[in-house]
Amino acid sequence: MSNYNTYLKEIILMIEKIENSIDGKTFEDFVGDANLFDAALMRIHFIGETIKSIPYSLKKNYKKVKWRKFAKLRNIISHKYSNVNKNIIWDVIKILPELKSQVKEILDSDIP
Repeated sequence: MSNYNTYLKEIILMIEKIENSIDGKTFEDFVGDANLFDAALMRIHFIGETIKSIPYSLKKNYKKVKWRKFAKLRNIISHKYSNVNKNIIWDVIKILPELKSQVKEILDSDIP
């Protein structure tokens, strides 16, 4: 088992928490609920932070994963929290299932 499985599993867990919290919600519901928005931001931040912990040696083998974009988004959330564009965050949430699928693919592979 890879040392990085824990990181990958944490990413999946955060995605699932976001998915569960927005299930059945519209964009208006999302932006109208400060707690929901803040929780999603924190979880996306956590995903970005966790991605930064995954070594390049693993990332280079899975180039279709948007590693850098999530890491950069983490930086924006950390340093420009009050200026985060809610539309962009909603768009990111909508592509999280793709990231989840890609991470599961990595976990199912024989990574060293």
